[in-house]
Amino acid sequence: MSNITKYFLIFLIPFSNVIESAELIPAEHFACRSNRYSMEMSPDGKYLAIVGPPMANVCEIEPDLQKKVEEDYFGGQLTLFNLSNGKMTPLTTGKGNGSVSGVRWVNNERLIFNTNPTNSSAKSYSGYALWGMNIDGKKKKKLFELTSAQGYLVEPKLTSLLPEDKDHVMIKVNDRRGSVDDYYKMNIYNGSKKRVAIGPDIEKEAWVAGAVEKNDGTPLVVITNFEDEWRLWRYLPEKNDWEIHFKNKCQKPSFFPISGYDDKWLVAGQDVSKYSSFNEENDKSKLFLYDPDTRKFEFLFEDETYDIAGPVGGCREAYGYASIDEKSNELISVSYTAEKSVNIFFDDESGQTQKQLEATFPNDVVQLVTWNKDRTKFVILVSSSTNPGDVYYYDKEIGTLSFLWERSPWIDRSKLSKMQPIKYAARDGLVIHGYLTIPYNSDGKDLPLIVHPHGGPNVRDTYGYNPDVQFLANRGYAVFQPNFRGSTGYGAKHYIIANKQFGKTMQDDLTDGVQYLIEAGIADPEKVAIFGGSYGGYATMAGLTFTPDLYAAGINYVGVVDLELLQEGSNRNSRRFNGFYHELRMEWGDPDNPEDMEYIIETSPLRQAQNIKSPVLIVHGAQDNNVKLVHATKLRDRLKSLGKDYEWYVEPYEGHGFTGEQSRLNLYNVMEDFLDRKVN
Repeated sequence: MSNITKYFLIFLIPFSNVIESAELIPAEHFACRSNRYSMEMSPDGKYLAIVGPPMANVCEIEPDLQKKVEEDYFGGQLTLFNLSNGKMTPLTTGKGNGSVSGVRWVNNERLIFNTNPTNSSAKSYSGYALWGMNIDGKKKKKLFELTSAQGYLVEPKLTSLLPEDKDHVMIKVNDRRGSVDDYYKMNIYNGSKKRVAIGPDIEKEAWVAGAVEKNDGTPLVVITNFEDEWRLWRYLPEKNDWEIHFKNKCQKPSFFPISGYDDKWLVAGQDVSKYSSFNEENDKSKLFLYDPDTRKFEFLFEDETYDIAGPVGGCREAYGYASIDEKSNELISVSYTAEKSVNIFFDDESGQTQKQLEATFPNDVVQLVTWNKDRTKFVILVSSSTNPGDVYYYDKEIGTLSFLWERSPWIDRSKLSKMQPIKYAARDGLVIHGYLTIPYNSDGKDLPLIVHPHGGPNVRDTYGYNPDVQFLANRGYAVFQPNFRGSTGYGAKHYIIANKQFGKTMQDDLTDGVQYLIEAGIADPEKVAIFGGSYGGYATMAGLTFTPDLYAAGINYVGVVDLELLQEGSNRNSRRFNGFYHELRMEWGDPDNPEDMEYIIETSPLRQAQNIKSPVLIVHGAQDNNVKLVHATKLRDRLKSLGKDYEWYVEPYEGHGFTGEQSRLNLYNVMEDFLDRKVN
């Protein structure tokens, strides 16, 4: 038995012997976060406002990378980039109480930006603020500061630039009641504000899942969840009040607004006026224009295989992205995820621009990131699984395409591995989609395989550059990412049939995928490991527990090991957790129900740990508030009492997923060492 305790790594693990060391990309390069995180173009197209460090390569900082990044180049620095000459001018230092989390241009001379506390564990609200600043750094003013939110920590958000009013914008903030936003008209120079709309009176609601505003910034609808019931609250401007416009129980066809559009709602979901149940025709989430006065749906777009937005047929809100011109209020495009990211254009001119750019980069994903007021100048992001991102400036009027910079330039892209979309049939016939990454210098045969299930579970894996996946592939492992049942984006049936199937058919989907890869000659059946975080950690432990002969080793990263334990560690009476608890009750069973409790015990890796045969690496963050450290400690103690082979690594200052660069480097090093010894 190995029970090594590691709290700090102060050494580097030797390189893996899976492939030649000359072919390896240093682990530090995967741990470094991408430079320049987000950007927005000025209305006249002359400047970019960039949130992120001004340095081109933070990984060149030596020898104490992490300290320097934290002290001088925290990820919330605001920088002005001149598109005509490439000059970069820092506008904020990234030091002090707050780091910049978002920025908007209100005119060609003035910016508004949000700050969040640099210390995520801070108990005060200091740092949550909205600021205004001219591009020359003058007239900097704290326009709004959140001092109390009654247990909710939500920053003020800008909802409209008010194109016809050069001195004011619309914002929303939950400064009065905590969970629900009020709407204010605010002066962009002195911060004076006037409340123009109150949020709905929903004191008994569990949480606000979303809101949609008109193009003038006033509210249209607020989406809430209480227990297993969704409610859409429609704003009545003539009364400055709200009404419940629509409500439904989970597991029923539903729709969710994703944007305001004239006096109608742009919605994703099912046509609830036409269908009473999910069926083949009504399974996928579609795009509609919905008239709340007539309650009629106007169909706009659908994909036969994929949802236009998230799981609207279950107990989660929809998610999707619609681009609407703020001045003309015209629908420009809608984005959703298929095998890769897809953009559907309703504006012919913008659609033609997208097609031209995609033809220029035929093997990459092309995204229009930001543009000027006239939509004649664009910044685009070109990326792929082997390209963390190239940023270009496109001037449509003169037809020029100029390279600006690359994300993560320290990565040797020639040694990255292509991610391939795959699909296979589970044992009950359900088609499972996923991704397979084969090491770039491999013939793709008899490889050690890492099964990497995603968290959630009600999310999905997507195509693109993934540092975790690329790190493992660079060490010689094939990496398999299955979008098992319960993953979102594949229709209501694919989502709902996972209810109370944790450790059962959901786990079968992973097992069947491994067998598919073994039969295809890709995976070496003696060298299959599993690594996942959060729910992926549960799937890791379920794999080791319920299919103990399939896996040579497992890495449980901030993972759930028992549902009852998860609920015990949460506040069931809190407003936010109330809805979440009811989701879990449907998906994983209710511990207060004796029949469900039998299922929970049966599918609990913690309680069934005696079945485990393979070594386990337990990785957790001591400050994890989603999946408490007690999950890791109880699993460790249980494995120790059973005489099982386990190893233990805790980051004392990390939470639910490691974000610090040094922490991520430590994770990669300990994973590499563990897999070298236990799999190869």
